[in-house]
Amino acid sequence: METNDYLVEMTFEPLAALPSAQDIARFIERMALPTFAACEKLAAAGRIVAGGTILAAGGFIFIARTKSPAELEAMLASLPLWPRARTRVVPLGSFADRAEIVRRRLAGARAAAAAPEAEP
Repeated sequence: METNDYLVEMTFEPLAALPSAQDIARFIERMALPTFAACEKLAAAGRIVAGGTILAAGGFIFIARTKSPAELEAMLASLPLWPRARTRVVPLGSFADRAEIVRRRLAGARAAAAAPEAEP
């Protein structure tokens, strides 16, 4: 079955107030570490093919490989940090597919350039 690749960026808004040490510990234990573990499992299964954390920013970015948009959404929703993230997804096409489209455009442009102009 054919798969699709998606560029996924998950970022987090800065907190309005500084959390307490207890809140930070709870967040790390319940959300951050379980999300990293889930991403590592998805990478090991080939569902995340590249990516990592965004350095010097709150978030992560990766290329996900799924069989359908619904499968991608279920995968993202399974991440513990999903409810807190601002998520942007960009569907990716293949270089081969784009090259074929460009070749067809080139053929059309060459045919149009070679056609005699209609006389007025």
